[in-house]
Parts: sequence; C-alpha cells; structure tokens
Amino acid sequence: MPDQEIYVIGYDEIVLLLGLLGIQGMVLEKSDDFMKIFKELINNPSIGMIIIALDLPSDIIDYLINFKLNNRRPFIFYLPDIFQVNIEKNNVFLNKISKTISKIIQQEVD
Repeated sequence: MPDQEIYVIGYDEIVLLLGLLGIQGMVLEKSDDFMKIFKELINNPSIGMIIIALDLPSDIIDYLINFKLNNRRPFIFYLPDIFQVNIEKNNVFLNKISKTISKIIQQEVD
C-alpha cells in the first residue's frame, strides 16, 4: 500500500497556507472545474485525504455528502471559510446533518 498523501483544493490563501506545511494542492477560484479534479483525485491511490476549501454549489455539496457516506477512501474534509464571521453557523455539512435530523424528529412526532 502506498503512502497516503493529503491534497487541498481551494482558494489561493488556504492552498498557499497549507503548502507551507508541505501539503500539495491546487488553486481554484471557481467551482467550475472542481468535479473533474475531484474525480481524478479520488481515483489516485496515493491520495488519502482531500481538503476542500472552496465555496461550492449545493448540488456538489450533496454529491460530496453522498460520497462520504458511501466511500471510506479518500477521506474528504470540507473546510469552512475560516475568514468569515459566525463560522460556526455556516458549516455546510453540519447544517445539512442538522436539517436531516430535524426532519427525522419531526416525522416521528407526527
């Protein structure tokens, strides 16, 4: 089994910051090319973790959540924009999970 690498896809600030730690990455300013790059990375056996630091449309986020639920490798981490105000309220994955749990609880109450 090859050594597992971490790879970051995102805005230049985060890619450069993590690059100082020796983490490889690719700068994307728009999410247009994200899926092509993501699919290349998940098919690379040396990639063990992908950090995503990029605002993505909800359909891609839904795809990532589905991917995380059905695949163990590589590990996917969606890094929220650490420079935004109220970061804890804007975590995309946490918000989706919270909404799903609320729906389940509401269905059981009804």
